[in-house]
Amino acid sequence: MQETYIRAWGAFDQLRDPDAAFPWLCRILRTLGIERHRTRARRQELVFIAQLESAHEELVASDDPSPLDSLLSRIEFGRLREALRSIPEEFAEAVELHDMQGLKYREIAEVTSVPLGTVMSRISRGRQLLAGLLTASGELQMKRGVAT
Repeated sequence: MQETYIRAWGAFDQLRDPDAAFPWLCRILRTLGIERHRTRARRQELVFIAQLESAHEELVASDDPSPLDSLLSRIEFGRLREALRSIPEEFAEAVELHDMQGLKYREIAEVTSVPLGTVMSRISRGRQLLAGLLTASGELQMKRGVAT
């Protein structure tokens, strides 16, 4: 409520009809609520991505030759599809087009209308996120006693 009044005070000159002050304040309050919701959602997504990247860093530090390849070889296709749906769309699309559909970087750049460097970056970042997600979900299932 305080934030609503602070914003209203700063925009008081925009209030045209003093009889409509309550709806005007409600609109400001609603706008603030929407902004807070979006901010929280963005922060949660960033925390999620940071956790996946952290899980990937742990994988890379291990002695395994290729963490993503070993993970992909151990999971079924449906689980991979589900994991792809869990990472941000631009990364999932790039990984799927390259690793599952076999398209070359240049072809993906043409399909998605983004620069070649962006395609390569999205594939790399997508693989990291995917590896972190699959590892984290695999560890969670192992802790629950579910065989993976």
